[in-house]
Order: sequence, then structure tokens, then C-alpha cells
Amino acid sequence: MFAGAGEFLLFEKLKRISIFTGYFGSGKTEIALNYAIKLKETGKKVTLVDLDLINPYFRVRQVKKDFKEKGIAVVSPPGKLAGADIPALPPSIHGVLEDPGVYGVFDVGGGDIGATVLGRFKNRLPDGAFNLFLVVNTCRPYSRDAKDIINITRLIEKSSRLNVSALVSNTNLGSETDASIILAGHRIILEAAASMDLPVAFISMRTDLASAMENTGVPLLPLTIFMKTPWQ
Repeated sequence: MFAGAGEFLLFEKLKRISIFTGYFGSGKTEIALNYAIKLKETGKKVTLVDLDLINPYFRVRQVKKDFKEKGIAVVSPPGKLAGADIPALPPSIHGVLEDPGVYGVFDVGGGDIGATVLGRFKNRLPDGAFNLFLVVNTCRPYSRDAKDIINITRLIEKSSRLNVSALVSNTNLGSETDASIILAGHRIILEAAASMDLPVAFISMRTDLASAMENTGVPLLPLTIFMKTPWQ
């Protein structure tokens, strides 16, 4: 289960469809993968949906085989289209949206531009049927302060034609991340969330940093790192 204080929003107000979006370098793919595993551990039937049509790197489809072995299906463009940056959307996405027995975890990349793909499914995503989570890393461009975070939230809502449900606090500098970096970013994210009257669903961090975050009052999602560069 998830560690940390308080009720974890995704389980307190769990929807069958969980959508993770964010700007470049936010870490939303890593979070989607880890969330899917934790959700699977609760006994749910889980399918990951790769809707990242912008970034050719760090896509869910890269770990499709590994997650199948974990009992988690992955929906992504088939064959040669798996490595393309074109809008190839498998029809099986509709099955995930329609099957009441499946919990879908959607990874949507490319900020507001990438979020436009969600508009295609708006009629299958009525209010109250999903959670749309904006993953924020204040160490990346476009999200360094509260004003920036509010701006990208509104841009993603406009492009997707959906309302963001909560923010996810994921400030990091990769391997150079320490507790002070996470906490400094989290304070900024809390400020932005309060301005928009949104909750912060959880803080995510590498597993080895989780113990330093236990007194934040926000639930924690320790991360196993799946997305690695070719030289790692």
C-alpha cells in the first residue's frame, strides 16, 4: 500500500479511470507505472494505456513485456507504430473506457499539446468518471513557480476539455535529488494547488528518500525507477 500520512486521494476518491499528464520532464510516466503496480496490488484488474503521442522517449510501451509479466496489460500502438510519434490510437482504448471491470491508468504526454488527444474521448469521460492528475516538477521549465503551475493547469484543461482533479508533487533533479529539493518544490506546488482550490494527491520520490518525507502530512508514493536512459 501507499505510505504516508492522511488518506491517499486515489483510494479515498478512487475512479475507475486515472489519467496522468504533465509537461516535459515532469516524471508522469514513471508515476503512472508505479501507480498501476500499487493498484494491481489491491486486487484490481489494471490496464495501462500509453497515450504519449509527443515524446519519443520514456514511453510506457518500452516496458510492455515486463508489465505483462506483472499481470498488467499495456495498450499502445502496435508493431512499427510503437516507435512513431504519430497519433496511432488502438481501438482497444475504448474497451478500457467501457469495461466496468477494468481500472485504466492513462499516461498522456506532451503538456497541453499532448493533452488534446483526450478530447477525442470526452464523450466517454463524463464528469465524475475519472481523475485527471497533473504531475508537477518545479525543477523543469514552465512549472518553476505557482503562477507557472496555474498557467499549465489551465492550458491542459483547455486542450483536453477536461478538469484537472488534483496535482501530484514530483519535484526532482534525477539522481541529484535530495529531500531539500523535494520539499522546496512541494511548497510551491501546495501554493498553486491552494490558489486553484485543488488537492495535492501525493508526493512521489525515489524509495530511498521516502523516510525523509514522512512528516509532510501528504501521502507518499515511493518510486521504483523503470524508465532509464540507454547508458544506465
